[in-house]
Amino acid sequence: MTKERAFTILQTTAGLIFLSLGTILTKIALSEVAPLTFTWVSIAIGMTTLSFYTFVIRKERIPKEMSKQIWLYIIAIGFFNFAVGRITMTISLSLMPATTNTYITNFIGFITMAMSIFILKESPTVFQVLGALVAFSGLRVFFNVLPPPKELMGVVLTVIGITGVAFTNNIARKLAIVTKYELSNNIVSTLAILIGGSIAVIVGIFLGWPPHIEGWTNWAVLLYAGVYQTAFFLTFWNSILRILRSYEASVLGASTVIWTALLAVLILGEVLTMNKIIGICLMFLGLALVQIRRGRFRWLFRTKKAEVADVKPETGV
Repeated sequence: MTKERAFTILQTTAGLIFLSLGTILTKIALSEVAPLTFTWVSIAIGMTTLSFYTFVIRKERIPKEMSKQIWLYIIAIGFFNFAVGRITMTISLSLMPATTNTYITNFIGFITMAMSIFILKESPTVFQVLGALVAFSGLRVFFNVLPPPKELMGVVLTVIGITGVAFTNNIARKLAIVTKYELSNNIVSTLAILIGGSIAVIVGIFLGWPPHIEGWTNWAVLLYAGVYQTAFFLTFWNSILRILRSYEASVLGASTVIWTALLAVLILGEVLTMNKIIGICLMFLGLALVQIRRGRFRWLFRTKKAEVADVKPETGV
């Protein structure tokens, strides 16, 4: 392993720990701030920050020759990622423990893989199917008893949110194919958050104006969520994917459940039982198996291998 890769792994791990810290801080803030208010205010902050970074600091411009198809892809990414995903997942976090929320969220990779069969015409490998089965079997261990109605509603909302984001992951890859990877990721991310984020902001203002946010601590958490979790991490994740392999990024990305669980125990006083630990381990085992790309089910799915780069799209974080 080169020094550059080792440093990037350490840098990514630190970034993911701070991302998990944001989940804990958001969970605390949601006890005083309405989920919809938190969502649209943080997105508005993220929209402003990312737009300033892309158009002022980087001085990038929207290409004039973008086709209708490209615009439709970007609109889909923005709508399902920010309007659907952010709203549902923030509400779900207010209804369930932070560890459970992050655990369910990490299944986004498996849903992305399943959707790619139909959207990108990619056939899964034997190990990818096995990995998905192992990971989903861990759900029965993690939830050894049926969650109470409030938490169950949180699970349903999380599944809706990650399904929307998984869809955008595949659309982002398809967009990359159509544009031959020549369209700036910063432009895609900024346009997506401006489009989808605007919808979330309009809905939030319409249903919850004026926003009731009291105390500097809640505003500090909103700034953290908007600047770091929404704007900075998109560009950060995109930059590390230029150095790390896809399986390294996937495993590191899923480690957020570990950091969130540890921080939740220390800060929120959540209890990490043995069944939850085993469920998390099964998810990691399934994720490891998914990285093995041998023995495809082409005979079953009758699909062609999509000509896509072996990277994880930035919108799926």
